[in-house]
Amino acid sequence: MKRIVLFLLALLAATMSIHAQQHLLRGNVVNEKTGEAIMYATVRLMEHDTVLVAGATTDAKGQFSIEADHGGRFNLRVSYVSFGTKNVLLELPAERSDTLDLGRIALSSTEVELGAAVVKAAAARVEQKEDTTVFNAAAYRTPEGSTIEALIQQLPGVEVEDDGTIKWNGKTVTEFLINGKDFFKGDTKVAMKNLPTELISKIKAYDKQSEYTEQTGIDDGEETTVLDLTTKRALNESWITNADVAYGTKDRYSGRVFISRFTDQSHVTAFGSINNTNDMGFGGPRGWGGGNGLTATKNAGLDFNWENGKEKREAGQLEVGGGVRYNHTSTDALSTTASETFLTGGSSSSFGNSRSRSVGSSTSVNSDFRLRWNPDSMTRITFRPSYSYSKNRSESSSWSATFNSDPYEIEGMQNPVDSIFADMMGSSLTFEDILASPLGQIAVNRNRRQSLSESHSHDVSGSLMVVRRLRKQGRNISLRASGGWSNTESESFSISNIRYFQNSTTENNSYLNQYTLNPSKNWNYSVRLSYTEPIAKNWYAEGRYQYSYRFSDSDRSLYNLDEIEPTEGMPTWWDSENYPALGTVPTQQEVLEDVRDRENSQYATYKYSNHSVFGGVRYITEKIRFNAGLDFQPQRTRMQYNRPLQIDTVITRKVFNFSPQVRFRYRFSKTNQLDIRYRGSSSQPSMTNLLDVVDDSDPLNISMGNPGLKPSWTNSLRAFYRGYDADRQRGIAGGVDFSQTMNSISTLMVYDETNGTRYTRPENINGNWNANGHFMFNTALGAEQLFNITTFTNLGYDNSVGYVRTYSSTQPSAVSRVQALATSGEYDKIFTSAPASKNTTRTLNVRENLRLSYRASWFDVGVFGRVSYQHSRNELQMNANMDTWNFSYGANANFNFSWGMALSTDLSMSSRRGYADASMNTNEFVWNAQISQSFLKGNAATISLQFYDILHQQSNVSRTINAQMRSDSWNNAINSYCMVHFIYRLNIFGGKRSTETESRDGERRGPRMGPPMRAMPMMMGRPMGH
Repeated sequence: MKRIVLFLLALLAATMSIHAQQHLLRGNVVNEKTGEAIMYATVRLMEHDTVLVAGATTDAKGQFSIEADHGGRFNLRVSYVSFGTKNVLLELPAERSDTLDLGRIALSSTEVELGAAVVKAAAARVEQKEDTTVFNAAAYRTPEGSTIEALIQQLPGVEVEDDGTIKWNGKTVTEFLINGKDFFKGDTKVAMKNLPTELISKIKAYDKQSEYTEQTGIDDGEETTVLDLTTKRALNESWITNADVAYGTKDRYSGRVFISRFTDQSHVTAFGSINNTNDMGFGGPRGWGGGNGLTATKNAGLDFNWENGKEKREAGQLEVGGGVRYNHTSTDALSTTASETFLTGGSSSSFGNSRSRSVGSSTSVNSDFRLRWNPDSMTRITFRPSYSYSKNRSESSSWSATFNSDPYEIEGMQNPVDSIFADMMGSSLTFEDILASPLGQIAVNRNRRQSLSESHSHDVSGSLMVVRRLRKQGRNISLRASGGWSNTESESFSISNIRYFQNSTTENNSYLNQYTLNPSKNWNYSVRLSYTEPIAKNWYAEGRYQYSYRFSDSDRSLYNLDEIEPTEGMPTWWDSENYPALGTVPTQQEVLEDVRDRENSQYATYKYSNHSVFGGVRYITEKIRFNAGLDFQPQRTRMQYNRPLQIDTVITRKVFNFSPQVRFRYRFSKTNQLDIRYRGSSSQPSMTNLLDVVDDSDPLNISMGNPGLKPSWTNSLRAFYRGYDADRQRGIAGGVDFSQTMNSISTLMVYDETNGTRYTRPENINGNWNANGHFMFNTALGAEQLFNITTFTNLGYDNSVGYVRTYSSTQPSAVSRVQALATSGEYDKIFTSAPASKNTTRTLNVRENLRLSYRASWFDVGVFGRVSYQHSRNELQMNANMDTWNFSYGANANFNFSWGMALSTDLSMSSRRGYADASMNTNEFVWNAQISQSFLKGNAATISLQFYDILHQQSNVSRTINAQMRSDSWNNAINSYCMVHFIYRLNIFGGKRSTETESRDGERRGPRMGPPMRAMPMMMGRPMGH
C-alpha cells in the first residue's frame, strides 16, 4: 500500500495543472424578421459587464461556440452592424458541465438596444428519444470525486442492488458502452467503480440489439440492456488523468488512478484501484448496510477502441478494440442465520440456527479483442476472440444445529448456537448436561464443519460473423461460427462432526473427513446460416439454421479419509478429536484408492448436438415494427455415466423443443413508444436429474435422481410504454411482466424428524408463476423548472409452489444409511411411503420510491421516501404468514461554493416492522457527510473528508422466503468510519477547440444522442437583479 501511495504522489508531483474547460456555450444568430443566419456577428462573454472573458464570431450558418472556464453570472453580448445588440444574461453552475445550447438568438434590424433575457442552465433530467432514455448528467449533482456509481443511483427507474446488479425498468443491465462503443465488455463494475462522474455528459439506457440483428435485421431475441455513457465533447483530444488516494479510521484505505483519452475515432482507458472498503464509494443511498463481509480488492485494466473514420457501411471501414483486466479479491465474512423449514401442516416446522466464518480469495484475468471490417460496401466481417483465467480459494468453518421447535421460545434463550455447543466452547457443561436441558430436548442434531476448496480454470472462446447484403433492398445472407474450450481443476476438503440428540448414543455420532478431486474439460462449437428476403411492401421473410455441438468430460473422485486404517507414523485422519490440518492427504496413491467412495464418485461424459431451424416474418413501417417466428430444435444427447457401486450406463436421449416468439412495437411519436413481446420456450431436465442414482456423501443432505421427470414449458409476456414531453421536461414509463411455468422442475424435500436428514429429489410441479408491474414518472416543476419530482413504483406478485413431507426413520442417525438404505429402491420408499404435501406461498411485494429535489446554480437539496411492503401467505404454515414493512425517509444536500469548497450530506431514517423476531424490528438513523476543498489552478486538486454512518446506527440483516422455507441472516460489514481523500485531475493538451457542430443524427458515432442542455428563457426584457 505504501508503495502505491508513494507512486501516486510522485505522479502528481511530476505533473502540472493545465486549466480544463468547464462550460461550452453554443448558439445560432438569426435575423428576427427573416429567420436567416447572420454571418460575422460579434459574440462577447462579459463578466461584471466590464471584463471580457471570451469572444467569437458567427460562421456562415450563424453558429458560434464560446467557452467559460468557471461558473457565475455573465452577460453574453451579441451584435452586428445595422442590428441592435442582444444581451443574454447567464447563470452558470460552479461545477463542471457540458455544452449549453442557447438556441436561436434573434437580432432586430432596429437601432434600439434590446432588453436582456435571463438564461439559467436548467437541464432536463430525463428525455426520451425513440426507444432510448437519455439522462442528462449535468442535472444531477454528485459529491466531489465520486464515480458514476453515485450518479447512476439517482437516475429515475434505475435500481442498484446490494451485490452491484443494475436494473433499468426491471431489466438487468449487462454492460456499459462509451460513446456507443464497448467498454470493458461484460464487466459493469469497472465503470461503476472507476469512471469519474465529471467526464460524463449523458447516460443513455436502451436495449442493444445483438450484432447479428444489427447487421441482418433479423430479431434473434438476444438483445441486451445497456447504459451508454456519452463523454463531454469538450474533453475530446485530451489525456484525462484522475488520481485518488485515501486513508481512514479502522485502517481503511483506497487508491484509484484513471487515465483516458477520447476522440471522435478512438478511446483508450487505463485504470488501477486498490481498497479495503468493500469497493464502495460516497454518494447515493447506501441501503441496508455496507455489504456482506469485509472485502479488499485490487483491480487494473486497459481498454481501447479505434476506427478509421469511414462510415458504418462504407467500403474499407475498419474498427478494432479490446481490453484486458485483472482482479484480485479477498474476503472475510461472518454470518449468523436463523431459518425455518415448512413441513406438512399446522405449525410443524424444522428450525435451524448457524454461525459461520468464511475467508477466501479470488484472482481473475480477462482479455478480449474485437475486429469489424467492411471489405466492400455490401459485406461486414466481425471477429471476437477472448481468454480468461481464474483462481479461487475459500476456507470456512461453521457451527449449526437443527431443532424440532423454535429455540427462541425457550425462556431466556439468547444464542441457540452458543448454548448447543457449550461443551465445546470452554464451558463446564458436558454434552449430557446439554442433552438434558430444554434446548437439548428439542434439538435434533448439531454439526461442526470445516471446509477448504481450491480451483483454477482456463477459458478460450471466439466468434466470426460474415454478413453480405445482396442487391435487392432488404435481402441479405449471413454466416456465423463460434467455439470455445475450457479446462477446470478443483479440489475440496471437508470435516464434519455431527451429534444426534434423539435416542443419542456415541455409536450414532458421525465423523466425516472427506477429500474431493474434480477435474473437467469442455468444448463447443456452433455454425449459423441466416437469410432475409423481402416478400412484399414492408414485409420480410426470415430464415435461420444453426447447428451446435457441446462436449463435456467430468470426473469426480470422493475419498473418505476417516476410513484410513490407523497406522503408526501416519497422520490421524480417523481421529475425530485429533485430525491433521485441513488439506492434508496421503502421499501414497494406494492408500487413497482404498478409501475411495465408490458409491458417490462418478465419471460422466456428455455429447450434445442441437439443430435449430427458425422461420418468421417481420413488418416495418415508420410507426410499426412487428415480427413473429417459430424456432424448432431437435436435440440429441449421449451420456456415458459411471458410479462404481451404483450404475455404469450409456444413455441416449432425443427430444424436440420449439419456441414461438412475437414482438410488436408502435411508435406514437419520436418520444412515445409501446413495446409488447411474447416468448414461449420448453426446457428439458438435466441428464443427471433423470438418473436413478443416490448421492449420500453428506449424511444430513441426501439427494436422488428421478427418471420420471418431464420437460417444462415457460410462457413469458412483457408490455412496456415510454413517453416524454420535452416542453414540460416530463417523462413517463410503465410496464408489466408475466412468467408462468408448467411442469416446472421443483425439489421434493422429505425431512427425517429423528435425525434431521433432508432427502431431496427433483419433481415436476404446476403452479409456479409471477407477475411484475412498474411505473416511473419524472417531471420538472415551477416556472423556471428548477424543481423536480420523481416516483418509481413497483408491484410484484409471486406464486411459489413446492413439495414437503416428514418421515420418521428407525435409525437415530444417518450413519447407518448404507446398511439400511443400500439401494435406490430403498431410498425411493422414503418418497413414496406417504403422499407429499403441496405447499404454496403467495407473496405480494409493493415498493415505492419518491424523490423531490430543488437545484440552484450553486446548491441542490432533496427529500425522499422509500417504502417496501411484503404480504406473504403460506397454505400449510400459519406461522409463515407475514406482513412486513421496510421504509425510510430522509434528505440530502450538495453545496458548491465559488471558492472551491463543496459540502455533501444525506440523512435517512430506516425502519423495519412486522417481523416475528423482535430483533429485526429496528430503527436506524444513518447520517453520511463529506466536505471538500479544491485548489491549484483550475481546481485541479481536491482534499475531502468523508464520514460514513456518523451515528453508528447501520445494521446488516436480510430475509428470504419461498414455498419451503424462510431465512433471516446477519452479516458483518463495513459501516461507520471516516476517510481523508486527496484527488488530483490532469487534463493534458486541453480539450477540443473548434466551432464545428455535432452530427444531428449521431449515427456515425453510435446510438443517437439526446439534445444538449436546454436553455430556459425567463424574465424577458428585464435586466437581472434590477
